[in-house]
Amino acid sequence: MTPDIESEFNRTFKVIRSFACDVPLGDHPAQYNMMAKYARVKPGAPNPFIDPANCWLEAEIQEAMLRAQLKLQQGAKP
Repeated sequence: MTPDIESEFNRTFKVIRSFACDVPLGDHPAQYNMMAKYARVKPGAPNPFIDPANCWLEAEIQEAMLRAQLKLQQGAKP
């Protein structure tokens, strides 16, 4: 990975965490436990999709994967 690409990823993770977030979203339902949350939807009950504690979970997973990949690449250099 080039230094410019790494810098852009670092900037992206910083920007993502600067946004207000109450409802985590993802491109796959499993990323935000959609089925489990949907099962808890009941009239008069709190909306289970409002989940600020888990808003950044997917970003944290992706950032950890990036860091692991960077370590692998750095170890592979001659």
